[in-house]
Amino acid sequence: MGYLKRLHRPVRTLLLVLLGLGFILLAFLPHPTRADNNFTYNIDVNYYVAAAGPTFVNETYNIINNTSGQYLDSIKISAPSANIANLKVYYTDGGSIPFTTETISQGSLGFQYSYTQIKIDFNKANYGAGLKWGFVVEYSVSDLVENKGRANVVYIPGISASSTENYHVSLTVPADYGNVHGFGVEPKQSTNENGTKTYSFNQKDLINNSVQLLFGDSTTYKVNFIYPLENNTGLPKSVDITLPPTTASQTVFIESINPKPKSTRVDVDGNVIVAYSLAPNSKLDVVVDVLADVQFIDYDFSKSGTLSDIPANLVTKYTKATKYWDSDNPEIIKKAKELTAGKNTVAEKIEAINKYVISTLDYNIAKIEYNIRQGALKAYQNPSNVVCLEYSDLMIALLRAAGIPARMPVGYGYSGNLKQSSAVSDSLHSWVDAYVPNLGWVNLDPTWGEKFNNFGISDIDHLAFAIWGESDSAPSAITVNGKDANYQYENVKLEYTSIQPKVSNDAKLSSTKWIILPFLSIVQYSGTTSSNSSAFDLRLQLSEGSKKLTANLGSKAPAQKISGILFDFGLSFAMTAKLDLTATSPAGVLATTQTSNNYLPLIIIIILVSVIIIWRVIKLRNTKRPELEAPKDLTDETKPQQ
Repeated sequence: MGYLKRLHRPVRTLLLVLLGLGFILLAFLPHPTRADNNFTYNIDVNYYVAAAGPTFVNETYNIINNTSGQYLDSIKISAPSANIANLKVYYTDGGSIPFTTETISQGSLGFQYSYTQIKIDFNKANYGAGLKWGFVVEYSVSDLVENKGRANVVYIPGISASSTENYHVSLTVPADYGNVHGFGVEPKQSTNENGTKTYSFNQKDLINNSVQLLFGDSTTYKVNFIYPLENNTGLPKSVDITLPPTTASQTVFIESINPKPKSTRVDVDGNVIVAYSLAPNSKLDVVVDVLADVQFIDYDFSKSGTLSDIPANLVTKYTKATKYWDSDNPEIIKKAKELTAGKNTVAEKIEAINKYVISTLDYNIAKIEYNIRQGALKAYQNPSNVVCLEYSDLMIALLRAAGIPARMPVGYGYSGNLKQSSAVSDSLHSWVDAYVPNLGWVNLDPTWGEKFNNFGISDIDHLAFAIWGESDSAPSAITVNGKDANYQYENVKLEYTSIQPKVSNDAKLSSTKWIILPFLSIVQYSGTTSSNSSAFDLRLQLSEGSKKLTANLGSKAPAQKISGILFDFGLSFAMTAKLDLTATSPAGVLATTQTSNNYLPLIIIIILVSVIIIWRVIKLRNTKRPELEAPKDLTDETKPQQ
């Protein structure tokens, strides 16, 4: 299948990033040369994020000597990056301390990363039981903050569960950084002054948990897609290209398509499909520029309904079994029932399944080299040999077996600036959409849930290129004559931008009101949707005095043509009607027009009726009554023969 070869890579990368950060950050605390219980450490780490430039880090170590005969002669600490600068080490009461640094590279997790180890050699012998003293480490670091267009992400190191030190962290950011969203830990804001905001973390917040903070509610991806089309046969071929869909968490704007497609449409899962006809023995590169606005969503699962609140059409479409989603398998059904037993709301059932998948499956990096999609049942039976596809497959199958509609978004998963490759093709990923009544489709990523609690949120690090729902492996990026062309987005370029895109104001609508009879008119309409965005719950509303008519048009792709007729009954044939093309997403009126009344049908009917009447009158007048036939003479009787 087209997506299957590389969908695992971003997950591997992210896990390694998080594991790598965790390793570095767990090594962040001091490692004394004497036994730990001989000294008490009180550590305050402060991160100061500037509006521009690197992050300034101040670490203050207050130490109590618990013995009378030992002292701390040296210590090693680790900074969570190889890119530190302006390093200073000094005593809290004055005087510099000599130090050396070493860049440490680690590859034990299958991913190469580096950090800075600082060896501090104390030039004072701090003897004496109960003696209190301290030192400070200062440096700047360039890669603890990542700018993502209108949003910024700050990474906070975690600590080991076995640490006995008293550990406190504060983070200061510019006041205009926007709303803060925590992944796994919600920070506590302590101050808001001098154009900055300061947040604090307790030690328990950071135990075995690296923290990622998102400042801002949304960002925009700028993506340049290049779809290489090729026809090496002597016959023409039909080609469909799948463009990113608009969903509850992302709004996609098609800035340009070159060359223009033959047609556009939205499939049953909301994917935008553009069609081309490829001439025999020809090549064509289709270039598409997209802006995708991705929202951070904090789902309020307290609003979740129950299974009975799910629309029947969604249950029918999105709970059926497929090749890779074995929701009808007895083992899968049994496990789904076991996991959801006693859970009342749909959100509770989803959470139970999500926890099971995360705790049971074990990501296998080695499988990357020979990755063959196994599907839900084999992942369930062999949980240690899986990558992101199997995480998603198993979760979808369990959800469907539990009667919960589920589908699979596939696309780009941002895995941090420590990832191995910046290529989009190396960052393809899959995750899960589940339907929660009163909330709609919600994003879930059980693979990323391995390292931090992401249940209940939709971050800005996922960009769906397609939704697989009706099929468990389609639509693919390029489909030629109904078959997957196995294109893996090798030529795609992606970056963040601060641009906040808007719906183009170029939807078109025209109409004619054909007057058939004084009590019957036909309103004929045609037009196109906005050229850069899909429209959902599209409706055509006719207003004629106090009378209103509505036609539901469903979902439409950008620049999709629409046409049809409305029957208008009533004695308002002489009135001009107003037509509005509206949608719930994007919300509002996309286009409006006034009908032009055309009386030609009525005139023709009147003329035809008049001609028929006149013809009948003339025919009746020219028709003469037939003369009566004279009766026979009955006086002469036939005489009998002699």
